Amino acid sequence: MEGAIVGAGHQLGHVLREPGRVPPPASSERVGVVVVGAGVAGLAAAWHLARHRVSDLVVLELEDAPGGNTRSGASAATAYPWGAHYLPLPGPEARGVRALLRELGVIEGFDRACHPIYDERHLCHAPQERLFHHGRWHDGLFPWTGASAEDRAQHEAFRAQMERYRRWRDAEGRRAFATPRAAGAPGAFRELDRLSMADFLAAGGFTSPRLRWWVEYACRDDYGTDLTGTSAWAGVHYYAARDPDPVYGDVVLTWPEGNGWLTHRLAEPVADRTRLGQVVVNVEPVGDRVAVDAYDARAERTRRLLAREVVLACPVFVAARLYRPWRERPPAFARAFRYAPWLVANLHLDRRPSGAAGAPPAWDNVLYDGDGLGYVVATHQSLRTYDGPTVLTYYRPFAGPDPTGARRALLEASWGSLRDGILRDLV
Repeated sequence: MEGAIVGAGHQLGHVLREPGRVPPPASSERVGVVVVGAGVAGLAAAWHLARHRVSDLVVLELEDAPGGNTRSGASAATAYPWGAHYLPLPGPEARGVRALLRELGVIEGFDRACHPIYDERHLCHAPQERLFHHGRWHDGLFPWTGASAEDRAQHEAFRAQMERYRRWRDAEGRRAFATPRAAGAPGAFRELDRLSMADFLAAGGFTSPRLRWWVEYACRDDYGTDLTGTSAWAGVHYYAARDPDPVYGDVVLTWPEGNGWLTHRLAEPVADRTRLGQVVVNVEPVGDRVAVDAYDARAERTRRLLAREVVLACPVFVAARLYRPWRERPPAFARAFRYAPWLVANLHLDRRPSGAAGAPPAWDNVLYDGDGLGYVVATHQSLRTYDGPTVLTYYRPFAGPDPTGARRALLEASWGSLRDGILRDLV
């Protein structure tokens, strides 16, 4: 079996730790808006600005391709994701997401009740998900087989509590847990942020190991961490911010390359204004402008962009190193952020694996006892009827109390050791 380690350009990004390695700006230019980062946030900002006819725009990206955590790859068999791989159907509060999907043809129109009508090619084909537990595949994600009456009662009680949070509204009709967050009631249930999801479950009497696994799976899947590392507010948000679509139910949008399908289309309108391989090393106010110093790794020179406005669409821990006022006086929220590392692997197969009995192959295949979450199948959305080559995308978050140590271990690991760990999890 052959392969290689690919991923984020951490060697180039670590230039930020050694500012003396970067030469001072040798030239400057005046621009209107600079977007730092071409991940989903940066591309969405650039798409919005381009739609509103902001033409003097520059997008700066460290990597050699846009996309960030939604980058994708392709083989002769199929495209496949390197990160985020689905999008829940957006509710009415997510007006920007709906506008994008309408522009891309994913939403074909709206019915008389103003519900979106989706092009069904983009909806996840059935079966959507299954769980490997006790040597067999089972439909759905909750481990029902062998569940006791107490397990079932706690599951029902937990779902009822999440439903109460989902239905909560303030005096202005705003929900407590909304997507996007800005559409929600300010400060609603803020006290939950002082609890971990583990403490929340314990306080509610939710002791069922099966229920706790199910909730922890959601935390690992969305936040990359476990019950102890996830705030109760974030854990509740996972369940209470999602409304089943009145027409389509709980189905999600997905593509062979995952959300890379979306970022490719977000990037297209600003491709001529996107500069790749750029390490932004400093952002600071200068008079009535904002200076952005960007090191071009290929040319080995630094250029200063003087912008009217700057969008820092990069992780908080990066922004805290870039923005000079934060660098000199780090805000408390920047110090509080910690990021869990992830391992994503794409396994290229001649055909789908067979063996374990139970539920038929699904798009999302979850492991109850695995170190990783499981895998998604890139060719699941294909309409072909033969069982040919495919790509399985395996996901593993390194949850735990020491994300820095886990990140260091991942960076130091060999391809062979990572390969062997993945195969042990899957075989």
